[in-house]
Amino acid sequence: MAVAGSNPERSVFQDWMTAITRRRIRSIRLITQLIMFVLVNGVIIGLSRVPFPAPISFPAGSPFGTVWGGLDAIQFILTRGQFPFLVFGLFFLTGATVGKLFCGWACPVGLWQDLLAIFPLKKTKISKPDNKAFQDISGFILWFVVGWSAWIGFQRIDRGNLEENFFTSIPYGFIDPAGTLFITLWYAFTWKILPGENSFDAIDSMGTMFLWKMGALLVIMFISMKVPRAYCRWVCPTGALLGYMSKNSILTVKRDPLKCTDGCKACEDACPMGVPITDEDPDGIANSLCINCGNCIDACPEAMSFGFRL
Repeated sequence: MAVAGSNPERSVFQDWMTAITRRRIRSIRLITQLIMFVLVNGVIIGLSRVPFPAPISFPAGSPFGTVWGGLDAIQFILTRGQFPFLVFGLFFLTGATVGKLFCGWACPVGLWQDLLAIFPLKKTKISKPDNKAFQDISGFILWFVVGWSAWIGFQRIDRGNLEENFFTSIPYGFIDPAGTLFITLWYAFTWKILPGENSFDAIDSMGTMFLWKMGALLVIMFISMKVPRAYCRWVCPTGALLGYMSKNSILTVKRDPLKCTDGCKACEDACPMGVPITDEDPDGIANSLCINCGNCIDACPEAMSFGFRL
């Protein structure tokens, strides 16, 4: 029973405002992610397409895309028999200045991963050694895709025109969840493949490619519900490429060890990437998993802060 003179609605509002205040960076980041999501898919609101690569995971050929994802641009240019100097330069410049900030604040797949982490499934705790070991998967995928694309480019130069498909244009599109989310599913619903009375017949007519892409997407979704940002941690080749320079980026997260409490792991518990923050250099995190999201700062604003590594 409510106490006389109390205001339950105000109490709920105060709790809501308190939660936002305690997670001020996280709240600002979510707003930024939503704005960037709209801008990246800006054709739907009348924005023009810009044939320029961005250091995010986003598929070329998206019906509403205003930019190209950087990795797709690299693959496409390599398979044409050319070298993507501009795109590699963009990645290395971005990584060297702001690290993997785009992964945490602008990437639509990163936003999707954050939303999956909200699902009320029991989270699986990954040990620090395992988290570091699994991270190598993304590097292997990155250089395999780059090598395959370059080989296709040599074949195109040697033999002339090749058949256009995933493997001769954008090889990673075969399992890329960004392509499945922003292209495959869109056309599946547009062409009324899902749902419908003849859905299975329509899916079968699309071939095994559709089933492979959907299967990969569902596996990634389930794992990401159990382990926050699992795809970003261990699989995403875009993040792996940014990570090579982000270790020494100018923008970084710093920790004041004098204000740390022994045994407190609040910053590490808040990190969606599993970065072992207390093991890092206090003058700047030098871990390629860090996406500069600021969750650790929200968790411990007294000891953690954004800073510059000069």
